[in-house]
Amino acid sequence: MNDYLLISNTKENKINEFYLKLVSSHIENSTFGKTYYRELSPRKAYEWELSSNKYDSKLENIMSDFQRNYGIDCNFIKTFDKRKKKLLIADMDSTIIKEESLDELAKQIGKEKEVSFITNEAMNGRIDFKKALIDRVAILKGNSTNILETLKKNITINDGAQELVKTMNMNGSITVLVSGGFTFLTEYLQELLSFKYTHANSLQIIKKQFQKFEITGKVQGSILDKKAKLQYLNKYIKKYNLDYKDTICVGDGANDIEMIQNAGIGVSFNGKETLNKVADVHFNNTSLLGLLYAQGYTDNEIF
Repeated sequence: MNDYLLISNTKENKINEFYLKLVSSHIENSTFGKTYYRELSPRKAYEWELSSNKYDSKLENIMSDFQRNYGIDCNFIKTFDKRKKKLLIADMDSTIIKEESLDELAKQIGKEKEVSFITNEAMNGRIDFKKALIDRVAILKGNSTNILETLKKNITINDGAQELVKTMNMNGSITVLVSGGFTFLTEYLQELLSFKYTHANSLQIIKKQFQKFEITGKVQGSILDKKAKLQYLNKYIKKYNLDYKDTICVGDGANDIEMIQNAGIGVSFNGKETLNKVADVHFNNTSLLGLLYAQGYTDNEIF
């Protein structure tokens, strides 16, 4: 079984011959053998195939220094029988979309400061997610559902999200959006990006006079948290007769830890430190296309 060293940067597209030669020399000095790279995307992503028993923590430390010095993501990708995964499970907030959806709803009603504080504490694992969700939703009580529609119009889909989902769909993979956010947005994104399945929490909404609808400030039904995300990973592995090695999962916060830990490739996308500690792969300078490059896709295979 061979591993791969992937270097990537899609923010500045700055990987040139200098960086490629530098990485190759680091690998050759560490493994005492000639090495060659493969271009996945010009100036954006390159990989080197490594024999698993011929590199050690010294090379990993060197590449960690390289990443800090040059702002280029460096990840060691451990491979199994097939690199291209059969199941993708993605978080929504700060992953598929740029925003934290509850923070954006709170901004519309002038409550952003108090809600974003709770969000940050929860995503860093400093407070319980369920309590954080209940407390933030309570702040929305009494507001018209118009704020939900406004949010849909103003969200920013992160670079690479559309290509990631479409490419994996076209290659026969199962694509799932699983969020601690809410169904009004995940279902919109499912339609927009063609996720095969989606799961999220439900906002309780009541009908008022004159056909107006209002948010009650409560969550309807059970709350989808990190344990539920792992349960959905297990569900789809069983449903499609897969193995954990066949999966890739991506998220950014504490609520994603359990599914990331159990995935074949667990990806922290601009993640919080608590998630970075357990993730296999970290992208801070690379768009969601990085998930495709980590599976060995080249640009001419991406839709």
